[in-house]
Amino acid sequence: MVIDVHLHTTLQRRGAQGRISSLLIEMPEGSDLSVLLQKLDLQANIDELLLVINTRTAGLNHVLQDGDEVHLIPALSGG
Repeated sequence: MVIDVHLHTTLQRRGAQGRISSLLIEMPEGSDLSVLLQKLDLQANIDELLLVINTRTAGLNHVLQDGDEVHLIPALSGG
């Protein structure tokens, strides 16, 4: 199955063409969000990410479906 992953702000990657903010990731059927995050090998604390699947917040054990749109959004702080 293919998952459409969107990386927001500090999670974006650099490529030859500039910043990469979205990726299509091939995943085995039955994979959950935690497996996807492991595959992405993010340099961020997972506890500090807002995890959104198809416009709804989700937990790490959410089972992914073919064509899901996943947004990974770092928590921001300020004052």
